[in-house]
Formats: sequence, structure tokens, C-alpha cells
Amino acid sequence: MEPINKLLIICGPTATGKTEVAVTLAKKFNGELISADSRQVYRGMDIGTGKDREKIDVPIWLLDVVNPDAEFSVSHWVKLAHEAVGDIISRNKLPIVVGGTGLYINALIHPPETMDIPPDTGLRKQLKNASIDELQKLVNSEVLQLMNPSDRQNPRRLLRKIEIAKSTKLLHKSKKAFDYLIVGLTAPIPELFKRIDERVDNRIRRGMKEEVSRLIKEYGRDIPAMSALGYQSLENWKQDEHAYAKRQLTWFKKQKDIIWFDITDPAAKTRMTEQIDSWYTRHT
Repeated sequence: MEPINKLLIICGPTATGKTEVAVTLAKKFNGELISADSRQVYRGMDIGTGKDREKIDVPIWLLDVVNPDAEFSVSHWVKLAHEAVGDIISRNKLPIVVGGTGLYINALIHPPETMDIPPDTGLRKQLKNASIDELQKLVNSEVLQLMNPSDRQNPRRLLRKIEIAKSTKLLHKSKKAFDYLIVGLTAPIPELFKRIDERVDNRIRRGMKEEVSRLIKEYGRDIPAMSALGYQSLENWKQDEHAYAKRQLTWFKKQKDIIWFDITDPAAKTRMTEQIDSWYTRHT
């Protein structure tokens, strides 16, 4: 059955094998991958971010989007992800978002109301001298009631609500609904740390030191992209990854619509595939 506005998401902490699972699912369900990794967007940051192209024999989007010294935010990623999802669906394939950057994933399916709405300089100039009472009258009454008392007296907050209302079309577009399923991969902490340590050792063997040196020579140490784990300190890389995995688990566990599977459970892959197949073949 061809997908109708369906979106599969594979998430979870680092080192749980998300990409490998996503590749297998893409082959089974005629899908293409979209990377949801805040560091894999940077060109030249390959070993440390684990792009592992040799293991990916299906199409994958949003790798190598910008140079490491370029500005790149969650709103940039969401815009590109929407374009990728639309392209994949238009070809009757299943888009599969895979990655551990929870902020990206959450913004894709639950976009903040202000994400794609830039300041309206013309409107701001027009209302520059408007009183609080005049601004309040321009805000939808229901929206005004939902604002807290201090915000209702704040001209900047009121003006932002007016801007958002004026941009309703763009707002609606940015909140395009998907019939999505979110699958989370996890593991007990000792197993997770073991997998992280093995992966760090492997990446160092593959030339991580040389990759860091090349990037520093070309871009310097002070660009935001170089704050990625491993690029600032190889000595503390394992400990940094352990702490990051714990933060990821904390973030994802707060998301109530994730269906979790323990990768150490021999039956997990079968149960996960059955769950996805049931969702995928369901009419919406």
C-alpha cells in the first residue's frame, strides 16, 4: 500500500543502532531516510558524527547540508525536512526520519508557533506608537485571554501575536499534519555505555584525530559546529557521550507518543516490524 501522508520516526539515545534499523525498514517499506542529527548536517564532519555512508545503501537526506562555519538552526532543519518529506511522499515512498536530536524531531511534528514567522517590519513601524489598549484590540480575543496578565500589558508580546495572526497561511503550512509513528530504541545503561565506548574507539582508529586537525586548520576551534562531542576533547569523549546519552533518554522519555523497544531483547525487531506494518497499512 502506498503511504498517504505517513511519516515514520526512529529515535532514541546514541549508539542504539538507529540508522541500521532505519535502513532495514526503508528496504521493507519502500522508504527513504531523513537524518535528524544536528551535527551530520555539516560537511567534512564525517567520522566524529558517524555518518557511516558505507552502511547506508538507501537514499538519505540532510547529510552535508552546510559548511561547519555556516549558521544552521532547528528552523533551517525543519524547512529542509518538510521539503524532503514532501518529495519522498510525492514518489509514493515512506519518509523515515532517523536520529537522536530530539529538538529537531519535536519541532517537525509539533512546530513552535513562531518558527517560520519572521518579524513584520512594516507592521512594527505602523504600530510603533500604538497604545496597549489599541494593540489588545488587534489581538484575537481568545488568544488574548490565554495570555498571562503581564504579557497582555507587554507591547512586544502583543505585537508578536498580531504578526502571527497576520501570517496564518504560513503558520498553517508549517503545522502540516502527518500520520506519524515514533519508534524509540533504547538499552540498559551499562549496555549503552559499552556500545558508546566501542564506537568511540572505532572512530579514533578510523582517523578522528586527523579529521579534527583538518577542521581546525580550515575553520578554527571557535565555530559552533566544533562544539560537537569529540571535536573539542578526544580525551573526555567517552564520558561526554555517556552524559549526552543520559540527556537524550531524559528528553525522549518525556515524549508520550514514543513506542519503545529494547535493542537487547531478541524479540524486539520482530515486534517493532509488526507494529510498523500495522500502522503503515492502516487507512487514514
